[in-house]
Amino acid sequence: MKKSNKKEITRKEYNKRTTNSRGSNVRKVVQDIKKELHGFAKTRWGHLWVDRMLGYGRPFRMQRGIRYAQEERLSNITISPGMIFATVQGTAPTPYRVKVLFDTIPDDVWNQISMKIAEKAYYTIKLLENSIPEDFERIFEELGYDLFPNPTTKLNASCSCPDKEIPCKHIAATVLYVARVFDFDPFLLLKLRGKAREELLCTIKHARSCANEPISISVKKIRKMVNIAEKNFEVPILPAQEIDPSSFIQPKAPYQIGFRFTKPTSEINILETLNLAPNLEKPDQFYQVFRELYVAVSQKAYKMVKHLKE
Repeated sequence: MKKSNKKEITRKEYNKRTTNSRGSNVRKVVQDIKKELHGFAKTRWGHLWVDRMLGYGRPFRMQRGIRYAQEERLSNITISPGMIFATVQGTAPTPYRVKVLFDTIPDDVWNQISMKIAEKAYYTIKLLENSIPEDFERIFEELGYDLFPNPTTKLNASCSCPDKEIPCKHIAATVLYVARVFDFDPFLLLKLRGKAREELLCTIKHARSCANEPISISVKKIRKMVNIAEKNFEVPILPAQEIDPSSFIQPKAPYQIGFRFTKPTSEINILETLNLAPNLEKPDQFYQVFRELYVAVSQKAYKMVKHLKE
């Protein structure tokens, strides 16, 4: 009886070890598959895309599409807001039609994103240079969104092939090949999320300046800012007894400091001397706005000086 019990325990241990061994082998295989899929992309943006797509699970099925992606069996790839479309040549004569859908970022959130980008000159310069900063995702995260699609549910995709499992190898090939597309042009990722590069730059430009507004509106804004400054700005007062001449005047050195202020005119000599910057998009509007601002500040400074003399 004891002998039988000993065999039973041994069998349980054997089954447990076999299960653990199989589980360990599966995990290793999955890691190898993910490494292979990850290596299909060439840049940071492509790698991050593959990582997110693997977040939907089913790495074995994703692996089935890598050969099709490597053989470039895809054609007619179209990336539009919220959708990727492609035709994939399988074993049948007619290519299969693949469609993958993603949620887009709402327009009001894009407006907030544009405002945040406009506040950082580094981001704006990078975007104008057709490059996306590496920490660009941080802006999206601050607003509770992701630059990349968030795989919280199953992949929303369809294919005209007989295999109804998601993803089939044609869907997998499409998703993987898009990583190479993002390697070449990461701005298409922004388009997939709802905002093309041109639209984003236009929104940022509007947020950074008043160039898109009529001159009269721009001038009114500047006048309002100057009026606010007139009410809030206080001239610092330094009592004469707090000044110790010995701390900044050399012995026997002449002590003559004087300023002469003239009443400002409508002429802007400094602007005529320096000339306008050569890369201004709308120099006439800039001159009008700058002239209004310069005159207002000059007049305000002159009034302050007159008040101090009195």
